This record gives sequence, C-alpha cells and structure tokens, in this order.
Amino acid sequence: MVTITEERRALPPVLDEVDERRARRIAVGGAAAFALVLLAFWVWWPAGVLLGLVIGSLAVLRVGRAMTASALAEPSGGLHELAGEEELRAEFRRLRVRLGDDWSAFRRAALQVTQAQWASVAGLQRELRVSTATAQHLMGQLEREGFVGPSRGTRPRVVRLARDRAAELERLMQL
Repeated sequence: MVTITEERRALPPVLDEVDERRARRIAVGGAAAFALVLLAFWVWWPAGVLLGLVIGSLAVLRVGRAMTASALAEPSGGLHELAGEEELRAEFRRLRVRLGDDWSAFRRAALQVTQAQWASVAGLQRELRVSTATAQHLMGQLEREGFVGPSRGTRPRVVRLARDRAAELERLMQL
C-alpha cells in the first residue's frame, strides 16, 4: 500500500524545478512590466501635462474669440443708429424729458457703463451708491435705450458703446 507521502517522493525532481523556474519567470516578468509602466508614466506625464495645457489654452482662446465675435455681431439699436451729432443731441433732449428726475442717475450710469465696459446691477449699485431697486431700474433703462444688451443669465451684459466714445457721450449728454 502506498501512502500519499510516498507518492510525492515518487515524483521526479525535474518537474518541480521546471515549475519553480516558470513561477519565478512569471513573477520577475510581472515585476519588470510593472516597473516599466511606472517608468513610462514618470517619463511621459510631463509631456501629457504640457500637451493638456497647450490644448486647453488653445480651446480657451478659440472660445474667447467666438464669444467676442458673437457679442460684436449682436444687432445694436437705439442711439447707435443715429448719424449726426444734432440727431444725438435731440434724442438726448427727448430722453431727458421722458426720464425727468431719473436723468442725472441715468446719465451717471450710462457714463459708468461705457467707461468701465461692464454692466451689472451690483456694479451700478456699488459705483453709483444707489439701492438695488434703483440699480435694477437704471439697468432696465440702459437696456431700453440701447447702451447695454439684454441679460444673458450669468454671463455679463454686452456694452454696446465703445470705451473710446465715453468722452463724446459725456459731452453730448450735458444739456
């Protein structure tokens, strides 16, 4: 009768050595592959980061150009369509009569928005030192008269009059 221990002794020692070598080769190959992957990540991650920065910057520039082009392509109305200085003065006189007591605040708001090239209710409230309701009212008037574009959610309103025309605007609004 042969016991289990005797059967193990009966196996040739060559098979044990082959299995052991194969296991060592697999372990060493796996460790080498892992080390190679780590080395590749260590060598190539700066290139990946640099590539991501370049592509991201190009995307931001392209989106910025598209936003600028769409803002400039918006139709403008109101005072911008008037041709001569006399037409503008006459329109400002009509506007002053129509606004009445609000004229001085409207004038200050129009000049502030044109000089700063931004339009927000909070900015008007802060710069002109008026209440939120008054700033909202002024922003509505500026929009109706064509100084700023409509509200576009969280994006800033488009200021439709260029900064270099602020001095001309101030001169024309002094009635």
